[in-house]
Amino acid sequence: MRPRVRARASLGQGRGLMPDSGRVTKRLTWYWQVEVANAALVPAAFFIFGAWLGAPLGWPSMAALVPVIGLLIVGGLYWRGKLRALQGERAALDKALRLADRWDRPLLVLTLAALGLAAGGFVIAWPGAGPGDRWGVLIAALLALAEYVNYYHLQLQHFDNWPDFQRLVTGKGFRPAKMAVDLAAWRKQRQSRCRL
Repeated sequence: MRPRVRARASLGQGRGLMPDSGRVTKRLTWYWQVEVANAALVPAAFFIFGAWLGAPLGWPSMAALVPVIGLLIVGGLYWRGKLRALQGERAALDKALRLADRWDRPLLVLTLAALGLAAGGFVIAWPGAGPGDRWGVLIAALLALAEYVNYYHLQLQHFDNWPDFQRLVTGKGFRPAKMAVDLAAWRKQRQSRCRL
């Protein structure tokens, strides 16, 4: 199912580009790197925390972390493409959106599989599972779902940007995810080129 996001024209600098203030460029310069680094740091934190609690994690937790890793990489590369587009390299955003489009359905399927694995862990015992896997898988699956929604549908993350946080606490609700808006515009443009 594709997100119901209207493809809208950009704010004056070409499709999918935010107006470039130095603040946006500065923020995206580190932000994309943090997202990509989290693809390694989040699984490491899961396994370290499980061992610290005396409840080591096994293959089910690693399997449930696969969509999280994929979503963080796709999201990080999207923000990198957005940064490069702001710096005048428009092809970088198109490349990132092509990747996001290609991985949309596979990441959704992996996320749903992780949720199924989480539900199954409360019904059956997995062979070779660690003692912390039941909760590790559940947390990883919910994190995958949140990341999927945050990138492909609605912006859920509001704590790292003051204007976004203000919007949330003033009751203006959630807005479409930036990647979802750019992806909808990219898909619309690609369809119109295919019709020619």
